[in-house]
Amino acid sequence: MATSIFNRGGSNPDTVEMSFIDHLEALRWHIIRSVIAVLVLAGVVFVYRDWVFDNIIAGPINPDFVSYSALCRFSHFIHAGDALCLKALHVEMQTTTYGGQFLSSISIAIMGGLMAAFPYIFWEFWLFIKPALKPKELRNTRFIIFWVSFFFFLGAAFGYFILGPFTFNFL
Repeated sequence: MATSIFNRGGSNPDTVEMSFIDHLEALRWHIIRSVIAVLVLAGVVFVYRDWVFDNIIAGPINPDFVSYSALCRFSHFIHAGDALCLKALHVEMQTTTYGGQFLSSISIAIMGGLMAAFPYIFWEFWLFIKPALKPKELRNTRFIIFWVSFFFFLGAAFGYFILGPFTFNFL
């Protein structure tokens, strides 16, 4: 049982024909390993939830957030004056529901675990899909896990460093 958890595709997936139920079993183990990775990383985020909230979640509302000065310098560089200079915000956090702080800690932990585990989740997905591809199709997918993870984190960074400050200042 324990060896089947870490057996990633059997002895030789190219020579073994699998039934529909065998495919479902393989998919189930890929999903279970992905959920375990998310839960472990969510536990780590939950343990460090105060640091994560202060430095990551509430980062764009701090007056010394890196994007504020960078956007202002960029605005002056392109001779747009103070068009992209954003003012410092004063935000008071409050909760209006019973247990809201605990539920927000759980939500932050799960979303943080999901984001941190994304490369592993995609790798598990790729291990499930890869045996079905032909050699010509496999040649076109070199470094797929790196590129998918790179663009995922690039999009997250764009949303965090560019869209986040504008959103907070607008709202």
